[in-house]
Amino acid sequence: RKKKLQILLDYDVSDISVELLRRDMDRLNTLLYVYFKRVLYEWDDFLNMRPDEERLSVDGKMAMATQRQSAEYLKPLFRGLKARTLQADIVARITEIARHMIDREYMKANDAYLQLSIGNAPWPVGVTQVGIHSRASRETINADKVAHVLNNETQRKWIQSIKRLIRFAQTKYPPADLAKLVG
Repeated sequence: RKKKLQILLDYDVSDISVELLRRDMDRLNTLLYVYFKRVLYEWDDFLNMRPDEERLSVDGKMAMATQRQSAEYLKPLFRGLKARTLQADIVARITEIARHMIDREYMKANDAYLQLSIGNAPWPVGVTQVGIHSRASRETINADKVAHVLNNETQRKWIQSIKRLIRFAQTKYPPADLAKLVG
């Protein structure tokens, strides 16, 4: 485990950017994999370094269970990054989240998370179709307006786990300006 962490620490993830998405998608997938794995390992270490009374408390056990669950839920994301099978718009949002986390811009990371999870999808409220004709605006849904959280349960779980990583990162690496914190 320490060997894996050391390998992850050898990578320079400061290159993560939307521009790298256009230039070198393979390298970006690798850097995203490394960055989120690193944060996951740091979260595990952070929880294990707590005093025994805190670790063995009900809250401590719940925190550890949440971390373990997130690690399990993130496996499909890691497989997708390794195999380079994730859709480009999903990788773009994950890239934005990682970049903002690195910059300690947690409000912006949260906004990118919301774009990833619910996007700008038209959410039907109330009656959606009154007559026999469908609305013309229904056909104008673009890829950036897709609600990825609705695609499938597996994707919903790893997207939710990314949110947990954002929360941990802002605890471990608080921003200089507290206005950049989320909740």
